Amino acid sequence: MINLKTAAAASAIVLIASAASTPAASSKLARHMPGHNTVNVNVSVNMEIPLADDDTQTIAAAQVDGRKILYRLATTECPVLLETIAETCRLTNLNVSTQIRRQNAAKPISLYVSGNAQFAVSLKPEGEMEQ
Repeated sequence: MINLKTAAAASAIVLIASAASTPAASSKLARHMPGHNTVNVNVSVNMEIPLADDDTQTIAAAQVDGRKILYRLATTECPVLLETIAETCRLTNLNVSTQIRRQNAAKPISLYVSGNAQFAVSLKPEGEMEQ
């Protein structure tokens, strides 16, 4: 089984968030378009987790655990957005993928897990956004 703390420590995690171009630019754009204060925010997470064994059961369990990590991470993003730029937040799309990688016989097998979550957020007024 993959532990979230172990995976985070053993993994390279890349987060990419985008809303139009930047939250500040989106906020200015939204204020100039009455009724259009909703933007989409995309967050991508990628991690590589070394596996101890390459047997079918280990791989299958690791893939399930890897997907669970991404599902849990997706549930933590709305609180972050609500704390910073959003008045409201809703998860609208979630894509999750796992791949088994073995670069060569000398390196251990690893599980590559990636996900992309899209959130619809209504932006806070500029003065209420966290700096």
